[in-house]
Amino acid sequence: MNIRVKVPLLCLVLLFSAMTLASEPLEGPVKFCGDGGGWPPYTFKKGDKVVGYDIDVLNAILKPKNIEFSVAMPSWKRCVEGTKIGLFDAAVSATYSEERSQSFILTDEYYSLTPVYVYSQKLFPNGLEISNAKDLENYHLCGVHGFNYDGIGVNSSSIDRTATSFDQLVKKTIAGRCAVFLTDYEIMIGFKIEQGIDYLAQGVLITKSIPDAPKDKNYMLISKNYKNAQQLKAILNEGFAKLRANGQLKKILESYE
Repeated sequence: MNIRVKVPLLCLVLLFSAMTLASEPLEGPVKFCGDGGGWPPYTFKKGDKVVGYDIDVLNAILKPKNIEFSVAMPSWKRCVEGTKIGLFDAAVSATYSEERSQSFILTDEYYSLTPVYVYSQKLFPNGLEISNAKDLENYHLCGVHGFNYDGIGVNSSSIDRTATSFDQLVKKTIAGRCAVFLTDYEIMIGFKIEQGIDYLAQGVLITKSIPDAPKDKNYMLISKNYKNAQQLKAILNEGFAKLRANGQLKKILESYE
């Protein structure tokens, strides 16, 4: 058989398999987890209720299929590790790394963020000399325990990740125990809009974009120990595609602006 025929045929088989999995009933509830420290506007708590873009997207995809789900909010480290061993079925709002691609089943990307660096104006009144991401390694660079920074362009081993939450990370930087920290612009704005926490209000912290840094693409991590992992992946990917095509993904996100 001509190889040019084999390749399209294989693609059709794979597409049909994914569509079949997505259409089959999935027994719930599905146990998701997110960052308990808050990741607004994507996943955060209002009182005792977990809300945000992630929850709205899951409702839009799973509710029409009568699939129940829950979202726990432990620390991000516990969320990721718990998903790996099967304590949770999937983790929301996760960036790509080689290790994660080996340890989990990743969905398609369903939103992206803008990486930034943040520093104290009191410590650096003249700013930092940053022309590319690697320049950040010349300073005491900080992040949050369990977070992945591989896609930004810095050596992850150079990042002090002893802070266990975003709030603690900010306080360490203001206190001078970190020269600069990494985050995403949308998250800084999310804390202000959704939780009324304006980390930039007093003019102590300055936010700058990271030159030439790619967008932080976010995925859901599905546990390899979850018995319906491939079916959940197919359902979510089909849902992301439909919501993107009809403009609902954009509308859901805009509702938090």
